[in-house]
Amino acid sequence: MRYAHANRGKAFEESIIMMNEIYKARGKAIITKVPTEWIPIRQGGKIVSAKVENKSIVDFLGSYKGQSIAFDAKECLSSDRIRWAELKEHQQEFLDRHYKTGGISFVFVSFKGGRYFAVPWKVWEYGMDEWQAGGAASIHIKDFSPEWKVPGSLDYLPIVDRLFRKVG
Repeated sequence: MRYAHANRGKAFEESIIMMNEIYKARGKAIITKVPTEWIPIRQGGKIVSAKVENKSIVDFLGSYKGQSIAFDAKECLSSDRIRWAELKEHQQEFLDRHYKTGGISFVFVSFKGGRYFAVPWKVWEYGMDEWQAGGAASIHIKDFSPEWKVPGSLDYLPIVDRLFRKVG
């Protein structure tokens, strides 16, 4: 199925939602999709379109093992790189504040060809800072840590455990 630019991440998000339902059913975590608020655009009494009323903070919020979790899902049309600018300013601000208050924050990236990664917020933030200082505008898949790789089933909580959970 092919989606318009505005909905290109829809299939990826729907897959994450299904995985989150499995987590919920198993009592592992409660992680939900943050809805986007829309305003209908009418013409002659009929709804002909809609526009975003308020930008959502990030795509997903929840709780896992007593800790808050927040992440945004980014699907790339590219098979080998993603631009730092894919994460919008309001999303950056939210993930940063969430992280600084003790939450688990990351960017869930899907590359063409079914390759998935959970990129820790601090890594994404560092790349963005470098880009804004004149560095590379994107990150290449070869620069992704193998630790960030999420299996094709999108079972991402084991990666969250490995990357973010404090042991002991």
